[in-house]
Amino acid sequence: MVSKELRQQIEDYAAQNRRRVVEDLKALVRIPSVSRRGEEGKPFGEGCAQALDKALEMAEGHGLTHRNCGCRYGLAGFGEGDKTIGLFCHLDVVPEGNGWIHSPYDPVEKDGFLIGRGVADNKNAAVLSMYVLRAFRELGLPLRSRLQIFFGCSEETGMEDIESFVREQPMPDFSIVPDTSFPVCHGEKGIFGCFARCGRPWSQILSLSGGTVENMVPDSARASLPMHPALLAELRLTAEKAQGISVAAQGEEIVVTAAGRGAHAAMPEGGDSALLRLFRFLASVPAIHQGDREICAFAASTMGDWYGEGLGIAHEDAPSGKLTCVCGVAATREGRLELHYNIRYPVTHRGELVREGLEKAFSQAGWEVLHLSDSAPMYLPADDPKVRELSRIYHELTGRDATPYTTGGGTYARHLKNAVGFGMESPWETGLPQGHGGIHQPDEAVSIDALEEALKIYILSVLEVDALLHS
Repeated sequence: MVSKELRQQIEDYAAQNRRRVVEDLKALVRIPSVSRRGEEGKPFGEGCAQALDKALEMAEGHGLTHRNCGCRYGLAGFGEGDKTIGLFCHLDVVPEGNGWIHSPYDPVEKDGFLIGRGVADNKNAAVLSMYVLRAFRELGLPLRSRLQIFFGCSEETGMEDIESFVREQPMPDFSIVPDTSFPVCHGEKGIFGCFARCGRPWSQILSLSGGTVENMVPDSARASLPMHPALLAELRLTAEKAQGISVAAQGEEIVVTAAGRGAHAAMPEGGDSALLRLFRFLASVPAIHQGDREICAFAASTMGDWYGEGLGIAHEDAPSGKLTCVCGVAATREGRLELHYNIRYPVTHRGELVREGLEKAFSQAGWEVLHLSDSAPMYLPADDPKVRELSRIYHELTGRDATPYTTGGGTYARHLKNAVGFGMESPWETGLPQGHGGIHQPDEAVSIDALEEALKIYILSVLEVDALLHS
């Protein structure tokens, strides 16, 4: 337990560095570091290379060791010891998108918030991590471990950065990933990808497509059929009784469009799949070729629930709840239907069981499974001493509920051993219009008070984890 005097010292340090944290965060946000395929020497593009250079320049200014690892990631460190505590953050950001009130790369302060792309996801963590290490150097805090910061450059685009780190560097003994919401995220579901193709081509349907990314419930879908007056009339009549379906004549084709509601694949319950609407509608129209209706009926059966029941892969556990299954993308290639699924399976489940269930379901229906991918779960039990200690610190400093939780999302933690997600994304009341202020939204915002609070939380957490590693 940290003494009163030491805790006061940490609180004073956080207050004294509040303005510096904000200004350093502004400096990083001014660099548009959207990760994209780059050139030799800058594998994730010019913006990410510049952001990494800036972060390492800041690390040098804080008196930290630092190195650039091929512009894929950077490392900064302080201290010595036979144990290592890692702090993992990323400098790349999602594209700015549309609808901003404020300029995405010209950060502004308003009503106690800092606004700009990356202020919350995840450049705040990069800046705070450096001030954590600086605190140990400047205040002479007790430390027997080596502290290491990871600055990633492709977290938003496949995590090639952390994969390179795992291949090239020793694994820390414990890692904190500040890329979730507080309190402690002690588990991330496994993420399974499946790409399946129908074994026979369409007979009448000319094309069918929907969705844009695998990890989202699709909000739109469309199919085209050859023009025939009787078919057009029947489709229109059936569409009058079907929610979210429209039918239009376009030259020599009939176009059927379905509208739904998007949601992230990790939390699909609030979504409404446009693909499911479309498949159910097409399967119900007798004038459509029977073989095509059978294809649509099978496709609908695989996505008629959010939990993989139609594919025979449903599973749940106590720590993380139910498996979720979303068909995010449909396409027609060479006349055959292709479906892309994103599956989040419970933390105590095994990916090979998901694979076996998928292969069985699709083979029995005459479909091919062309590609399977598996990102294994991350899980530390809620009663792990480090999880308990971080939860205690968070509760003592904030007074808020500190019950550890699991998520269907994915962070660097799933690539590490003995890692947890720990802040500092939060749904702050920013005063901005709805749809603004959150991560990945226009006018992304972070509370400046929360930055100061998080700095104290992270310094105390590293102190206690260091003590646990050497107990």
